[in-house]
Amino acid sequence: MLKFDWNAVFTLVNLIIFYLLMKKFLFGRIKKVIDKRRELLDSEFKKAEETNAEAENKLRDYENKISDYKNEGRKIIDDARENARVEYDKILDRAENDANALRADAEREIEEERQAARRASKEEIASLALQAAEKVVGKSVSADTDSAIFDEFLNESSDE
Repeated sequence: MLKFDWNAVFTLVNLIIFYLLMKKFLFGRIKKVIDKRRELLDSEFKKAEETNAEAENKLRDYENKISDYKNEGRKIIDDARENARVEYDKILDRAENDANALRADAEREIEEERQAARRASKEEIASLALQAAEKVVGKSVSADTDSAIFDEFLNESSDE
């Protein structure tokens, strides 16, 4: 025969009562804590994703700014090089103009000295010719005649 054990029935009834009490007082609270914890984790993950997205946007902005600054720096350097080249060309042109002016002044001065040397040599030749003429004639002609002959000689030699 089957023997019925009342201890098992009481144990089973106790377990059901214990389960119902736990369900009413403990499982609800544990579920609320777990749900709050899940909501907290979800909100933290959302915040982390938003922060990560913000960080990526800022990183892109900074990279763009750095690129802009590099481009601006290159432009400044290129402008400075161009200005230096223009200034260099101006200095060379100025130096060339100064050299040409100095050369022209030197050529003019040489030409003036050449003309002065020709005049001086003509005057010396005229003076020597007068002295030779005086020796040949044997006497000195008047100062007016000497001056006239001298001027005539200079005019004839300047026409050549």
